[in-house]
Amino acid sequence: MAGGVDAAVATFAAGVSRAGQHVAMIGTSMCWGYINQTVDARHGLISMPHVFNSQRDIYVFGGAITAGASVTWYRDQFCQAEIEAARATPHGDPHRLLEESAAKVPAGSDGVMFLPYLIGERSPVWDAKASGAFVGLSLFHTRAHLYRAVLEGVSFALKHNIEAGRQGAQSLEDKLIVVGGAAHSDLWMQIIADITGYPVYTIEQEVEAAMGAALLAALGVGLISREAAQGGWITLIERAQLDAARMARYDERFDIYKDLYPALKPVMHRLQTS
Repeated sequence: MAGGVDAAVATFAAGVSRAGQHVAMIGTSMCWGYINQTVDARHGLISMPHVFNSQRDIYVFGGAITAGASVTWYRDQFCQAEIEAARATPHGDPHRLLEESAAKVPAGSDGVMFLPYLIGERSPVWDAKASGAFVGLSLFHTRAHLYRAVLEGVSFALKHNIEAGRQGAQSLEDKLIVVGGAAHSDLWMQIIADITGYPVYTIEQEVEAAMGAALLAALGVGLISREAAQGGWITLIERAQLDAARMARYDERFDIYKDLYPALKPVMHRLQTS
């Protein structure tokens, strides 16, 4: 009996055991992965035997280093007013206050974009010297614009990985499962649906990697059958359906997002070495 990395066992917990199923695990960092039977390393993703059916199935994955970490950084550095105000609320969560304001900002954050490369970046960029950036700022923009831009920037990084994965995937299912702390945010789930073009589902139970590890252990010691393990131990709930108008706007923005890193890379590297 053997375990696996957190993203792989969380993927297994979500009932992902067939080619084409895919899951984004978004916590401090982000990992998106899917099941395949072949590997094409030219697209910048990583692969390993999946934790289930490992003789046949391959877990192909990639992700961003600072996903939720970007949100936490922005909150802690620029949102003291919301942190203080949240202490007077029953929920005590500054993110709820930030999201109330960010939800009023239109898709695309009125022209502000965020690159979430706060300690370099993993796939498909693979650049330890990449750095974060807000691009498109003006006197018009507020903290609500920037908060939404952070959520959108991490979501663009997710789509960047999905686009890389799609080039080597036999197929990808027409729904995206999201696990991790980000799944608590209704606004973020909607942004992800609109940016990726996939309806978003999350796990009803608030355990993911630990549930997957327990499922593997139960399978390994013979407490459950392979058929039972294949379905997972969780219940998926629909969280967001994509909006066609917002998706069209985000498709235009994604082209800009992909252009930003190559354009800024020389400056990023010069700043790292100066």
